[in-house]
Amino acid sequence: MMQDRDGMVRIIAALLAAFILLPAPEALAASACRPTRDGKDRIEPVGGCPSGYTMRGACCESLRTMSQPSTVVKTCPAGMVSALGTCVARK
Repeated sequence: MMQDRDGMVRIIAALLAAFILLPAPEALAASACRPTRDGKDRIEPVGGCPSGYTMRGACCESLRTMSQPSTVVKTCPAGMVSALGTCVARK
């Protein structure tokens, strides 16, 4: 009787460990479509790729690179500072 109980405890512990340690398929798929190094957006296909995208591997990849934020230094008037590309009052 005690051996049956120990066996059940081991089975439950193994199942619990597997449930906790193994990632869910949704979590694996969510990280699969990331932007490319050359700046092209990648999204998961939902029934197919939208216009402006083409199928590459398991993802829809943009035909054009994403627009990047401007790296031009903006000069603000006296008493103002640049914050996220806009001039705001200095605190």
